[in-house]
Amino acid sequence: TQNFGANSIAQRTLDTYTSAVCREAFTRHVEPSAEWRNRMAKISDMSCADYRYLVREEPRFVPYFRQATPELELGSLNIGSRPAKRKPKGGIESLRAIPWTFAWAQTRAHLSAWLGVSAGLQYQDEAELNELRAMYKQWPWFRENVDLIAMILSKSDFSIQKNYDEQLVEQNNKSLLALGEEVRNKLVQTREAVLDVTESVSFGGSHSAFMRASTQIRHPYVDPVNVIQAELLKRLRKMEGKVKELTEEEQKEYRTLQDALILSINAIAQGMRNSG
Repeated sequence: TQNFGANSIAQRTLDTYTSAVCREAFTRHVEPSAEWRNRMAKISDMSCADYRYLVREEPRFVPYFRQATPELELGSLNIGSRPAKRKPKGGIESLRAIPWTFAWAQTRAHLSAWLGVSAGLQYQDEAELNELRAMYKQWPWFRENVDLIAMILSKSDFSIQKNYDEQLVEQNNKSLLALGEEVRNKLVQTREAVLDVTESVSFGGSHSAFMRASTQIRHPYVDPVNVIQAELLKRLRKMEGKVKELTEEEQKEYRTLQDALILSINAIAQGMRNSG
C-alpha cells in the first residue's frame, strides 16, 4: 500500500521503476580494474570479520540485543505473515532477516545496515584513501553502495538509540551498558569513514539535501513515538512476568499497552520509509 495505495502514488512508483530500467539499459557500465576488485575483496573480508565478531563472538551481544530492541515483542505480537524466528528457541542465527533488521530500525540504530562498514573502509595511508575516493567517484556500483549506507546513517539517531538503552537495559549491568556505548562509537566511526571516502560535509552523502527536507517533515512526529515506544516496552516487560497474577484492571492495561506498542511499531516503520 505504501507504493501502490493511491493512483497518484502508484503512477509515481511506476515512473520511478520505468526510468530506472531505461537508465540501466542505456548506461555504459564501468569495468572495475584489478586493483579495485582486490580492494573490494579486502573490504569484504574486513567488514565481514567485524560484523561476525560482534554478532556471533561477543558474549554480551545477544542479551544486549534482546533488552535494547523490541525483538522479543516482535515474536510475540501478531505482526507480519510469518514467525519472527525459524526456530522458536533459537538464537540470533535463527532470526529471519526482516525482524533482525526491523528490530534495529525501530530503535533508530539501524545496526544491521552499517555494522562492519567502518572496518571495511579503513586505510593505512594516503594512497589507500585516494584509491577509495577514486572508486567512489569513478565506479557507480561502489558509489551507489556507499550512498545507500550514507542514507541509512542519516536516519540513525544517536540520542534516541541511547534512550532505549537507558530505559530498557539493566542499569546495574555495566557490561551491557558499555556494549551500547561501543555500538554508538562504531556508528560515529562509520559516519567518519563515509565522510572520508565521499569527501562530503554531511554523512548523508548525496541523499543529504532530500533527507533534510524529508526529516523536517517526519522526525518531529516520529521522534516522540520512539520515546513513547521505549516507555511502552519498559511497562510491558515489568508486567510480563506476572501476567496470570494481574487484576482485571491490570489485564486491561496490559492489552492496551500491547495495542499501543503495535501502533508505535507501525508508526516508526512508516516514518523510516525503508523498514516494515
